Amino acid sequence: MKKLTVFLIVLMVFSIFVFGRTTIVFWHHESPAHRVAAFQKVINMFQKENPDIKVIQQVVPWGDAWTKTLAAIEAGTTPDFQFSIPELTITAYEANAIIPVDDIIKEIDSKYQYVKSQLAPYKIEGKYWGVPIWTMPMVLIYRPSILEKYLGTKEPPKTWNELLLDAQKITLLSEKEGNTIYGIGLTAGNNLCTQEQVYTVMTNLGVKFFDENGNLTFNTPETLRAVEFYKDLYRFSPPGSTGWAWGEIEMNFSAGKIAMMPYFGGLQKRFYDLENYDLDAVIQPYPIDGVKGNLIYPNDVHIFKSAVKKGHLDAVKKFLVFLMRPDVNAILTAQMEPGSFVPVTKAAQESEYYWNDPVIKTFKHMNEVIIEATNYGTLYGFETGSAVNLAIGSISGANVLAEMIQNVVTGKMSVKEAVNWAEEKMKSFIKK
Repeated sequence: MKKLTVFLIVLMVFSIFVFGRTTIVFWHHESPAHRVAAFQKVINMFQKENPDIKVIQQVVPWGDAWTKTLAAIEAGTTPDFQFSIPELTITAYEANAIIPVDDIIKEIDSKYQYVKSQLAPYKIEGKYWGVPIWTMPMVLIYRPSILEKYLGTKEPPKTWNELLLDAQKITLLSEKEGNTIYGIGLTAGNNLCTQEQVYTVMTNLGVKFFDENGNLTFNTPETLRAVEFYKDLYRFSPPGSTGWAWGEIEMNFSAGKIAMMPYFGGLQKRFYDLENYDLDAVIQPYPIDGVKGNLIYPNDVHIFKSAVKKGHLDAVKKFLVFLMRPDVNAILTAQMEPGSFVPVTKAAQESEYYWNDPVIKTFKHMNEVIIEATNYGTLYGFETGSAVNLAIGSISGANVLAEMIQNVVTGKMSVKEAVNWAEEKMKSFIKK
């Protein structure tokens, strides 16, 4: 038996030497050291199981992602594949630089069962152009101790009316004590954070940017009502938050200056490290005549045509399917960014590898809510189940929703004027 094992090892090494080792290169944009380390851990596992394939990660910060991608496409120097988000995948698609990935989607779905809502942003003209790897659902996170102190219960609000009244009560009662705690954390800066919070509120009324034919359908009574509610709720958010983004709102929530906010679940890692367990979540409250809904931001991989030209496609496919194996996917989600990066397949969502992570286990109820939210989530412009108007990439990049809400809360425009402005701005990005 020992001789056979040695023979097989020698044969394997000989085969690699004779037939060569395929080297595949990918870009990702997760520059923090612990995320780079998580990617390398996965790469090492894959290479151990597939010694004929070498995988190299290269980090391109998000701030450079678009310019470097387009420059590489123009120069013919793209990597084999790239981790991405819907807007960047649309950019690569419009540059005619990537290939459809329906066969990979089909294989992963048959093995692990995709959550269908996560596929919508990557379907263009009947084909899939990105392979979802993880997602980021937005839910209402809250501090149970603050609710208990000022509301007499740890039970969070379930409806818009309850949310508004609870936010008001917490703010006013704490203000009387001379140490104001704001009932809600909302941003109004011209940035992606604001855009995501605004859209989460819009989902509760079923707001759609486009119809199934790609026609703009933004300026509706539902949109006006959602913006009006955001404006009303914003009265109980910190006054300086007109210029806030992620950093400021996270700092104030963690410091106990904010009771509730629509947000991603990633703060649980910070709370866990501080041994502070005063954190939970609930599905985003919605009006009694509304629907469950929230923003989701799936992250994908798209494959460049260069992978095909180099003969690397089979190796790339093998690696991507490997990433979706529940034990591996847990490294890219629970271990990399617990609560923020969330599995997109039923198998990974139900896996012991995910739920046995110490942070996920500590905030079990919160993570159950986050997993549930993947079923209700949508992303602006993809509500119909596919990318029906590719102008959404430019609309999103211009932070139209964020600027619209900033105009409202600063009193620069009325709700009606701001929504009209936003629709006209969106029209300017739509190709005739």
